[in-house]
This record gives sequence, structure tokens and C-alpha cells, in this order.
Amino acid sequence: MLWGTLVLLVVAVAIVAFVLQPLWIAHRRPSAIAPWPAVLLDLFAERDVILAALRDLQLDYETGKVSGDEYRKMRASLLAEAARVLRAIEDVNREVEASIEVEIAHLRELARQVDSTTSTSAAGALS
Repeated sequence: MLWGTLVLLVVAVAIVAFVLQPLWIAHRRPSAIAPWPAVLLDLFAERDVILAALRDLQLDYETGKVSGDEYRKMRASLLAEAARVLRAIEDVNREVEASIEVEIAHLRELARQVDSTTSTSAAGALS
């Protein structure tokens, strides 16, 4: 009876460890570059607000709540703001892409060092 309980306990611990292993590994892994920098997320949110404002303005114009002159002025202002936000998004994207390229170059250099060390030690073992 004691052996059966002990075996069940060991199996239960093994199952729990197996299920929780991916979470434990992910927690221990150093975090890489965030997929979306906070600045970029803020810019996306600002872009969405401007697009919604443009849609609302168009609807207000079509229903007669806004005059033609007001509509043109407000639309021009919103389009200028949208252009500014889109340029900022492109700038942040370029910075992220540049940092990714630097990281790739670094990883390639590490791989070359490992390959050269491995081939040197393999050549020494063959001699």
C-alpha cells in the first residue's frame, strides 16, 4: 500500500513538472527585444484616433452638421496630423529594423566563433 501511494505521488509530481516546464523556461529566458516598442503602440493608437476623427468628420459633413469651409479646414488639419504620425511610425520602424539587423550580425558573429572553435578542436582531435 505504501509503495502504491509513493508511485502515485512520483507520477503526479512528474506530470505537474511536465505541464509547468514551458512556463518555467519562459520565465527564466531573458527577454528579447519587445515585439512592439511602447512608442510604436502609442503611435498606432494615435493613428486610429485620427482615422476615427476623419470618419466622424466625413459623416458630420454628409449630414450637414459641418459647413464646407469648416470641413475642409478640419480635414486638412487631420490629414496633416495623420501624415506626421505615419512619418513617426516609419521612423520607429526603421530604428527597430536597424536594431534587429545589429542583433542578427551579432548572432552570426557568435555562430562563426563557435564554428571556428568547433572545427579547430575537431582538427586537433584528428591529428
